[in-house]
Amino acid sequence: MKKTTSLKLRISRMLIGNPIGSLVIAYIKNPLYFLYTGLGIVVMLLSYERSFSERPVEAGFFSGKIIFGKDQYHRIQSKDVNAQLKSELGAKALTLTATKEDNLESVYLKIYNMNGPGTYFIPGDGEIGNIGNLIKNLDKYTDKNNFYESSLPNKEGVQNGVGRVNITRITEHEIEGELILIANNPQGEQAILESAKFKIPLH
Repeated sequence: MKKTTSLKLRISRMLIGNPIGSLVIAYIKNPLYFLYTGLGIVVMLLSYERSFSERPVEAGFFSGKIIFGKDQYHRIQSKDVNAQLKSELGAKALTLTATKEDNLESVYLKIYNMNGPGTYFIPGDGEIGNIGNLIKNLDKYTDKNNFYESSLPNKEGVQNGVGRVNITRITEHEIEGELILIANNPQGEQAILESAKFKIPLH
């Protein structure tokens, strides 16, 4: 009996003299510490998981080859991009814009009845025509000849404006795809956008 008591005293002294031992004794005397510790671990794990599931959205981009009238083909690249997907006229509609920062060349798209990944044509054969515009200089908005629209005819009066958008990936936060677009201005001059690719955050 005395041996058992002395053993307990030695263990107690050892625990008290050790910082970890003091912590163990505190937990034994106060069982609520276990509850608080468990809650702390749960909160920490949830925060750690959220830091991976809520990653910041990457900056978008738009890149392609473009030509206006008799100008030379050149590259249009931009991070000044915007994409919105919202309900219009009873269906989801995608609005996409991209503007080159140095010369304000711009691309404007409006695709109605957006139903996920797939190919969408401009103007298309729906009741509401999809819109595809190429703008030579967004700052010269009073000059109608700066605006090349897929709905306008060329110099010969032919309605040859056309476009194709391939949506390759779409999530709640981002849209990705490819684009080809031919458009004319009121004078019948033509603008062409080729080999365009985009990856843009959705708002």
